[in-house]
Amino acid sequence: MSEMVQDQRKAYRHTLALNTEVHCHGSSQQAMFRCRTENIGMGGTFLPASGMLLEKAIDVELVFHVFATPTAMEYRIQAQVVRISDVGAGLSFSLLDREHQRQFRRFLLEAKVAARH
Repeated sequence: MSEMVQDQRKAYRHTLALNTEVHCHGSSQQAMFRCRTENIGMGGTFLPASGMLLEKAIDVELVFHVFATPTAMEYRIQAQVVRISDVGAGLSFSLLDREHQRQFRRFLLEAKVAARH
């Protein structure tokens, strides 16, 4: 039986599966792996647990990929692992200035539109 954990998110998250590269920095091993987001928002994301190499409090770079037509999109963002559970990891994005927030919001909107096609 899994323990109920209070949701501590500061921003709404969208159910959106994005192909993601996770580049680990500052862990006991430098690593990169690929997965898909389970949900994502302006404040962070959740990555499912399949073979995950993450530790709590490490810094990572996430590279989100959207393979849409006519042009594929990519977005890079710094994050920190804030929660690890049996089902995956919660990550919080590093603070973004206004311009990067605007760019990331636009990327998420375009990714949601591309996911519908």
